[in-house]
Amino acid sequence: MTDPFRFYKEAHLDDSSVLVYRAPVDAIESWRELAEQVRVELARMGFPVTVLSAEILESEPVGGHVLVHEIEPYGVALDWHAPVQDSRSFTEKVLNQEPEGLISYVSAATSIIIRAMFGVLEEAGFRVLVDHQERNYYLHRVLEAPRSPIT
Repeated sequence: MTDPFRFYKEAHLDDSSVLVYRAPVDAIESWRELAEQVRVELARMGFPVTVLSAEILESEPVGGHVLVHEIEPYGVALDWHAPVQDSRSFTEKVLNQEPEGLISYVSAATSIIIRAMFGVLEEAGFRVLVDHQERNYYLHRVLEAPRSPIT
C-alpha cells in the first residue's frame, strides 16, 4: 500500500508552476484497491458504501462514501452524505449561512456515522488514522488493509 503522507513533501517542495501535485498512477491504483477492500468490509457489516474519486465532481449518492484522494490530502478516507442534505430546506440554510439547527444536527450525525464506520474498520484490523485537517474538521483515513483478515 502506498503511504499517502509521502506525497505531502513532494507537493509542497515542488518548484514548478504546477498548482496541484497529483499522486502517481501506481499510488492511486493502490488506493483504489484499498478503497474496494474497505467497501467490501463495510458492506459485510451492514454499511453499504460507494467508492468515489474525491476530485471528480459528481452528485454524491446518499450514504457512506469511501473517497480516493488523488491530490492533497491523498489516500483513502471515509465520508457520509445524509438524505436531508439534498433537501431544499438544507440548501437554503447553507446558502443563508445558518450553521445552527439542521446544519449542526447533520454535521453531528455525520460525524457519529463516520466514527462508527471507522470503528468497524479498526476492529477488522485495518490501519486507520484520524487526521486533523483544520478547525473542527477531521479526515478519517484508511491507510492499510488488515494483514490477517477476519474470515
